[in-house]
Amino acid sequence: MDLLAVEGVYKSFQGFMALSGVSLRVEAGSFHALVGPNGAGKTTLFNVITGRLAPDRGRVRFRGQEITGWPTHRVARLGVAISFQRAQPFASMEVLEAVVLARLGYGGATWNLVRPLWAYGGARAKAEAVLAKVGLEGYARRRVSELPLGDLKRLDVAMALVAEPRLLLLDEPLAGLSRAERRRMVEFMGELLRREGVTLLFTEHDTDAVLTLADRITVLHQGRVLAEGTPEEIRASKEVRAAFLGGER
Repeated sequence: MDLLAVEGVYKSFQGFMALSGVSLRVEAGSFHALVGPNGAGKTTLFNVITGRLAPDRGRVRFRGQEITGWPTHRVARLGVAISFQRAQPFASMEVLEAVVLARLGYGGATWNLVRPLWAYGGARAKAEAVLAKVGLEGYARRRVSELPLGDLKRLDVAMALVAEPRLLLLDEPLAGLSRAERRRMVEFMGELLRREGVTLLFTEHDTDAVLTLADRITVLHQGRVLAEGTPEEIRASKEVRAAFLGGER
């Protein structure tokens, strides 16, 4: 059953066609990779799905409900969470504070600057539970800015999972990591997200990671869908290898 359906989406910027009739279906419980060279339209499509951008044409459906052009907070509260690659989310905060704040934000709660984040008992309990799931329970009182990149990536996942999403979008979750760190991150995401029953839509330039993690792959090229299939089908496609897989590692 399709959890997410993108139907014939177009999006242009001052005459440049970033997306040209893109359609995409993501099955509930699956790990779906969205790949392609830089400028292929991946981030634009993420922005359309999450409501950061309204498409010029086309529709987005989530759990059968049309959400085209909805504001981001409404999309999030339906069960869609996203983590873009970034260096230090809430760098000056403690790790647990950052996850508590993310929980409050997804829940639509108002944060009183006078009231410390520790005072939000329900949000704190949920944040502590999620930190334990991602293996960061021992870092709760450390500053976010003190974390190495690999742990920052785990914190990003925690800040998305605290919303209890049905669909998680990750934008290049392995960017900046060493080969060994990428391997550990792939294992971590695969085990955690499948155990939690979260559907994953992700972009990534590490070909080996994509072929290992994804159940299905959609390849974008110049704003269009070039190919879609299982990892085996994509690996065997001469057209895809010429446009993407053969040139990026």
